[in-house]
Amino acid sequence: MSGERPRLLILGIPHFGNLLAELLSGHDWEIRYEPHPGRNPGSWAKLMPKIARADLLYLISARIDRRSPLDRLLRARRKPVVIHWVGTDAMRAVEAHRARNLSVRAVEMPTHWADASWVRDELKELGMKVEHLPLPVPAAAASASPLPEGFRVLMYLPEDERDRAVFDVETMLELPGAFPDVEFTVFPAPAHTLPTPMPPNLRAQAWTDDVDVLYQEATVYARLTTHDGMPLTVIEALSRGRHVVYPHRFPGVTQAAGLDEVSTVLRDLKTRHEEGTLGLNQEGIAYVRDQYDAETLTNRLAGRLRSLIEG
Repeated sequence: MSGERPRLLILGIPHFGNLLAELLSGHDWEIRYEPHPGRNPGSWAKLMPKIARADLLYLISARIDRRSPLDRLLRARRKPVVIHWVGTDAMRAVEAHRARNLSVRAVEMPTHWADASWVRDELKELGMKVEHLPLPVPAAAASASPLPEGFRVLMYLPEDERDRAVFDVETMLELPGAFPDVEFTVFPAPAHTLPTPMPPNLRAQAWTDDVDVLYQEATVYARLTTHDGMPLTVIEALSRGRHVVYPHRFPGVTQAAGLDEVSTVLRDLKTRHEEGTLGLNQEGIAYVRDQYDAETLTNRLAGRLRSLIEG
């Protein structure tokens, strides 16, 4: 490989894959992104010439059960493979482990990274060595606008029914009734995807490219999940000084799950807002500034990838 640019093949969902390929393109590599083939043997077969040519195969998410396409690939591949775990993929891996259906090759041969510390901890059950390495996807805002005059809550709920399996939809739909004088917005789920009749203080917002407006209108961002990686929306909200309610604990976030806990947190924040003592979430702003600078994370990731390629 002397005198040649190392070849990096990224397989993942388009949002992450295309962004990472663009961010890493300035590091003197030959980079190609392809949509993740999932469990489709035919799609894997079409990619095999590109996989064989790649000096490093970088998977954003993976299935590592026995007889999976990746398990079969690892029987022959001797060049480096990285799996970056991002959420529900880790949950499926744990399920495969508990069902005694885990590929030993896929546990032992690749380098494993996780985009969130709790995903890393979850995978320890598999006997897997995993490093917490955040994905360097730009999500932070450069500045934070003041909190709105009225107390408003923004919630995230995907449109696709399959993606909703790890969201606490019941709590999200009950919260507006518990706070009838508070405006709630749920995005990016259109109204026709929600049960009717909708509470009068709940607005369903379809996807918009101008997410800044949604955060500017919100006092609190609530992401209520039963399983998750590190969501970009949480980073976006924190960087804009919004107060965040989330099931996992880290700086700038109030940890809460379920109707009772989330209601208690919202009630406290609402009281402070009405008393005029609730300012911007400065802890969240500082955390994102210190831990989620896209250039710093990109350089860190690039260095780790290059070290694997160079051995």
